Amino acid sequence: MEGTSTGQRPYIRLTSQLRNATKSSGDEVRFKCEALGTPPLKFIWLKNNGPVEKTKRVKIRDKENSSRLVITQLDVLDSGYYQCIVSNPAASVNTTSVLRLFPLQNGL
Repeated sequence: MEGTSTGQRPYIRLTSQLRNATKSSGDEVRFKCEALGTPPLKFIWLKNNGPVEKTKRVKIRDKENSSRLVITQLDVLDSGYYQCIVSNPAASVNTTSVLRLFPLQNGL
């Protein structure tokens, strides 16, 4: 039947990809993950295949179609692979970026 929205197939797709970042120690990095799909969308952030832990320096802000990961006062230990996984009842999609850090240059 035309004009009816019932029976619409659930879907999910990324609308942006994470970008690799190179920062200096002490800087801030922001990663934004955006997706469209059949609600509810669930966002999960991973670092080196483990869950990102929220701290005073690490903030995660979720909205309906996006999630933002912000890390302040970067440390060399923050470098690694960051992955955003978005899922709903239909499927899951993901995007990955690499964060590289330069150590602070003392005396320069």
